[in-house]
Amino acid sequence: MAVGDGSRLGLYVREDVRDTVRERQAQVILGLYALVGFWVTNSAGSNPAVDPAEIDLFAKLATPLALLTPLLVLGFFCSSLVEKRTSGALTVVLGLPFSRKTVVLGTLIGRSILITGALVIATVVAIPVGYLRGVSIDPVALVGSTLVLILLAITFTAVAVLISATTRTATRATVAAFATFVIFAANIWAQFPRLVVYASNGLSYPETFPAWYDFVVALNPMAAYTYLIADVFPALGGIGFIRPPQEPAFYERPAFAVAVLLGWIAFATWFGHRRFRGADL
Repeated sequence: MAVGDGSRLGLYVREDVRDTVRERQAQVILGLYALVGFWVTNSAGSNPAVDPAEIDLFAKLATPLALLTPLLVLGFFCSSLVEKRTSGALTVVLGLPFSRKTVVLGTLIGRSILITGALVIATVVAIPVGYLRGVSIDPVALVGSTLVLILLAITFTAVAVLISATTRTATRATVAAFATFVIFAANIWAQFPRLVVYASNGLSYPETFPAWYDFVVALNPMAAYTYLIADVFPALGGIGFIRPPQEPAFYERPAFAVAVLLGWIAFATWFGHRRFRGADL
């Protein structure tokens, strides 16, 4: 990317972040994450049936944030481009020295900055509350789990921008975002290869599923997050509807999980730009 393109990208990112502030979106998201960080930690430390010293702060925070973040990211960011398209603001923006590539990348970076800040705020708020409540705080585990959450958040931000770049109305974008959340978070994703196995086996399930089935299941970004966090931080276990395997294959290990999340970011950004580049605004 040329220097001029880089400066224009930086300018667009700054304006995108300012847009979230003007629309009160940033305040809502940051405030909500601060509230979640306080409420989860305070509730965990105030349970009289459990010794607070036996509670790991990162374990208490990671699970609710791992489910809340994809939902909020998809819900808030799925209209990031489509609303500008319907209002005519995109036509004005593209009349300035901004390319469509800059718009897509700038939106992804700007929204990623916002959600990263929100996750950091949730962690920062939780630390003093946990300390006062006597909750066990492992700095390495807390920082590590927060970084993994940030990677998950950026992954779903890229998916949200993809949805926004490929839909024409906010209603369609919202429906697509909700469907995407259900498919990934509720692991409906795993049912697609399951149906293929069922159909290819004469409308019946085999005694043992083929190896490629688990490979496809592992491509779910929520599964990748679960495999990654459970291997690095075993105390967390599974997340939502997804449980890590007892004996993970190579595609269920941390390195592959990171590659899956990065792959989703790259694919969503590339495909979103490709569709947006040829869209009639």
